[in-house]
Amino acid sequence: MKQIEHVVVVMLENRSLDSMLGWLYPQGSPPSHVLPATSSPQFNGLNSDLFNPLSTSKPARHIPVTTQASSFQIPDPDPQETFANVTFQLFRDGLVDPTNTPPLGFVDNYATTQTTNPGQIMQCHSPAQLPVLAGLARAYAVSDAWFASVPSQTWPNRAFAHTGTSNGNVNNGTLPDPHDWDVPTIFNVLQSVGCSWAVYSDTILTPSLTRTMFPKLWDPMLSPKFRGFSAFLDACETNSLPRYSFIEPSFLVDPNDQHPPHDVQAGEAFLYSIWNAVSQSPGWNETLLIITYDEHGGCYDHVTPPFNAVPPDQVRTTDGSGFDFKRFGVRVPAVVISPYIQAGTVFRSDTPNAPYDHTSILATLRDWIGIAPQSMLNSNRIKAAPTLGQLLTLSTPRADLPSIQAPTATTQVQPALAATLNDLQKSLVSGAAKRFGLDLSGTLSTVGTRQQAVDFFTRRIVHAHS
Repeated sequence: MKQIEHVVVVMLENRSLDSMLGWLYPQGSPPSHVLPATSSPQFNGLNSDLFNPLSTSKPARHIPVTTQASSFQIPDPDPQETFANVTFQLFRDGLVDPTNTPPLGFVDNYATTQTTNPGQIMQCHSPAQLPVLAGLARAYAVSDAWFASVPSQTWPNRAFAHTGTSNGNVNNGTLPDPHDWDVPTIFNVLQSVGCSWAVYSDTILTPSLTRTMFPKLWDPMLSPKFRGFSAFLDACETNSLPRYSFIEPSFLVDPNDQHPPHDVQAGEAFLYSIWNAVSQSPGWNETLLIITYDEHGGCYDHVTPPFNAVPPDQVRTTDGSGFDFKRFGVRVPAVVISPYIQAGTVFRSDTPNAPYDHTSILATLRDWIGIAPQSMLNSNRIKAAPTLGQLLTLSTPRADLPSIQAPTATTQVQPALAATLNDLQKSLVSGAAKRFGLDLSGTLSTVGTRQQAVDFFTRRIVHAHS
């Protein structure tokens, strides 16, 4: 890490490890390098024996996992992702306990949506369908044991990635209110210690989701820190990236966040543009790129998350769930890229009783920058988290670059503007409404479709410039 000058994190939406990279290293084709070296030589991915029951079928039948998805908009409609639904996906109606290992409930839970084909939740993408993500995972490092921080939705998990806590919140909230998430962020810490940072968003219409979520980032003095994606491309070209960069995809207009059922090829094209900019930058040898996803979003994964999570603090939810933050969410893809990483690496935690989760990013930043304890975020989860330091095993940077092909833009399918907003898009609207002093329930009562959300944000832009 001493050779690294820039850390770049891109966080996409709502995909599990199995759904995106489960077939990366099939059985009989192990990775060339595992970390720690004493861990399993096999990648913990998919095999053809895995299935989920569909209990509503008469008689009940087993739905097997597929070797590739039937389309790039699978699953459609959007799966369930709240705390209660994730609990059913993992434990059905049984005891939430590590000794309870019932057949996973992903198919039965997905059947409660408007789907006509519950089995599509078992459709997982092949490496050939995701050449950018899979190619980078094979060329550098991928974890088969990186878990979402909370077994629930976007806001709690992104909050852990930025703050090390969700301030007791388990779900986004019926009307997500940023004031429920009013805690210091890693960006406030970096600002206080004089370390450069920026949040780059690939959108021209909606505000930054990161800024929307946290009132401590609403200070007008921080506005220059929130930039468009073109500014990231320019900074790579001129070798002027800040020390820490966080990249957001587009969540609403021409979405490339890979949130189901958004076309994953659009996300692939977005990742390619990031990879191309970073790898062609004069600062490539000094850059660490991390690609991950906030949560699994209801997509199938065969691994039950661990129960050894360290609660970040004593703040607890008041929603009646009784969640104590002592277990993790479902596995998500995590790909780490640097010329100091050996090709074909699969990594797991090197810290006893603490797997990787989103707070590992914060722990890595803390140690890399040298942030003193009194200046760092006060989260016990961060304190327990393993860092990414073990991945950079090469003493000199690799001279090779993998051949990664850009997806064909003409094949990407964009959702209809008449489509209903997903939970994340609703949270962008309600968060922005709160930030700008509007009535939450009144605003959301008139903004239910993507077109209405586009109109809402367009009016905000016009108002801001009038």
